[in-house]
Amino acid sequence: GVVAGVNAAHAALDREPWTPARDEAYIGVLVDDLVTRGVDEPYRLFTSRAEFRLLLRQDNALDRLGPVAARLGLLTDEQVKRLDSHLEDLTRARAWVHEERVDPEAANDWLIERGTSPLTERQPLDRLARRPQVTLLELVGDGGPVRDPGLGRDALTVVEMEIKYEGYIRREEERAKLLAERENHPLPDDVPYMTLRSLSYEARQKLESVRPRTIGQAGRIPGVSPSDLQNLLVEVRKRSAPVTGQ
Repeated sequence: GVVAGVNAAHAALDREPWTPARDEAYIGVLVDDLVTRGVDEPYRLFTSRAEFRLLLRQDNALDRLGPVAARLGLLTDEQVKRLDSHLEDLTRARAWVHEERVDPEAANDWLIERGTSPLTERQPLDRLARRPQVTLLELVGDGGPVRDPGLGRDALTVVEMEIKYEGYIRREEERAKLLAERENHPLPDDVPYMTLRSLSYEARQKLESVRPRTIGQAGRIPGVSPSDLQNLLVEVRKRSAPVTGQ
């Protein structure tokens, strides 16, 4: 309903439609699946349908979609102020966990109580927070060995997830970036799919029926193989290349 309402307003104002990406929101996964794959049976949005689940976490929903909502005019002035405050806390928290050092004298008894090894030297907070036995909120909470930086709990929760899953998140971000390069390659509205003999007959039928807007959407249509996709990209580039004079 929100996506439909935004795009109805954009159509009335002669603006480009808003289409959330698959790595931006679960609603983006739903919309893309319905458009490119169709609905032969009731659709259920399981997390397994999203290939970028680590990017679509509950804890980072505000910093993922808050700026988008503000840009689209969906937030009140008060909500924008609260969003800006949260994003400022998040920026400060990311810097703080890298700069803060934890002393063994202050932390070792606390760490031993939680079944994890004591420190032998001062250690960056972000490295200590990677341990599965501790959480960032516990480290800065009552009785914790780290001074409370006065940052919002929500910001610290986001930063903790980024620390504990850093390697996995980075790989997913890199994969999303690579796929976006292909994803956003536009397909003209008038591509004569049924005449493209380099594509399989099934792919031509499916593409003609769905008429995807991008190469990425075309690649998610059942029946369109990777080789079909590569040949389609070649055909589109060939047709868009400038004609040189004789």
